[in-house]
Amino acid sequence: MRIDELIEKKQTLSFEVFPPKPEMDADLEGIRRTLRNLRDANPDFVSVTYGAGGNNRPRAIDIADMVISLGMIPLSHLTAIGYTREEALGIIGSLTDTGVENILALRGDRPANSGRDEDCWKDFHKASELAGFVRHCGDFCVGGAAYPEGHQDSLSGEIDIEFMLEKLGSGVSFFVTQLFFDNSAFARFSDRCRAAGIRAPIIAGIMPVLKARQIRRIVEISGCNVPGTLESLLDRYIDDDESMREAGIEYAAGQISDLWSRGVSGIHIYTMNKSAEVLEILRRCDLRR
Repeated sequence: MRIDELIEKKQTLSFEVFPPKPEMDADLEGIRRTLRNLRDANPDFVSVTYGAGGNNRPRAIDIADMVISLGMIPLSHLTAIGYTREEALGIIGSLTDTGVENILALRGDRPANSGRDEDCWKDFHKASELAGFVRHCGDFCVGGAAYPEGHQDSLSGEIDIEFMLEKLGSGVSFFVTQLFFDNSAFARFSDRCRAAGIRAPIIAGIMPVLKARQIRRIVEISGCNVPGTLESLLDRYIDDDESMREAGIEYAAGQISDLWSRGVSGIHIYTMNKSAEVLEILRRCDLRR
């Protein structure tokens, strides 16, 4: 089923998973157990990402197939970085054969070993270019990324909005945001989008804070704001993973409850493949359906 059809009918709940490293889960049974557990929450769809530069792409396709076999709807990531049109067409063909109907078209991040000035892009330099290509390759529902607090490479919030408008013009029908911890920032961003004429659904991306040091690294990369309440938790539990886990679950549940009550189009949880914690978050905010 197409995600754009789902979003027209209701607020959606969805998850993101990623392919585990082969040395950690060679036969993918670990991620299969994670997906089985997440299925208990009756998600509307599950997005499947993969590493920068195409790392883990074959395993990501296998996981999308697994999502389908477990009775759920996959949203497969596809990045512009590193691919020619011919290579992208091959991947899209594999996704079609797997039964994928929904693709999240992204610009993609530079591989860690690439230089800042190195041109890592081939035939696609922007997500909108890739989105348009995907739409011409088949009857796909195409999603795009949105950045409530600005893309790390963007010069301004206005330019980010312009890119969203370009994506809409290329066939994107909904957006999933980068993680954020400040709901007021999301509200201001949504207002700017509506003022610019963007009427497409914007799904809020939430990442539970389960380890302080891990989130510190993610915040450094993404540039998202950390509200004072969360900042104090990170400082207090920097070396206490169990207490941070409990506090992080409670913080994420509060974020999600607030957004849901305000009528957000959907909640997309970046699970980090942690099903137990995600299900507990949903139990606390009464979204485990």
